[in-house]
Amino acid sequence: MKKLIIAVAVAAASLIAHTMNANPSELEWKTIAQALEDAPKQEKLIVLDVYTDWCGWCKRMDKDTYADSTVRAYLNQHFIPSKMNPEKDGKLTYEGKEYTQGEFGQALGIHGYPATVFFDKDGKVLTSVPGYIKSAEFLRILKYFGDGAYKTTKWEDYAAAANGK
Repeated sequence: MKKLIIAVAVAAASLIAHTMNANPSELEWKTIAQALEDAPKQEKLIVLDVYTDWCGWCKRMDKDTYADSTVRAYLNQHFIPSKMNPEKDGKLTYEGKEYTQGEFGQALGIHGYPATVFFDKDGKVLTSVPGYIKSAEFLRILKYFGDGAYKTTKWEDYAAAANGK
């Protein structure tokens, strides 16, 4: 009994230490089903990273763009980050219809990887962006949605203003 109590105490101390040392700027990727459920409760937008295991540009986007500390911090503050591999098993219900992950990717109009899909807090698709996106450009897109500019300003006007044109 004494060994069990000690083992539980050590495990609890380890968990507390891990939690305290956890990097707050790390991304906690959720499934799209989890993100769609959590977004209205947390009043956050959703960023869905659609990737495949074999996609080199997907891996580069993870390594360069999503690893950027400024991108991670902004994502954590304004979005629920979600990942989906349409080649993997799994089902979700979206707007009353059940989809496999592959079917959902097709319904979103995804034809290549990586692709990034933005949803509002109610799960409505705002837009999708195909291809690899460098961190500076990705941050600009995140701010367009995260700051709410998409509600009043066309992307072209926002991007031109951000570029000083």
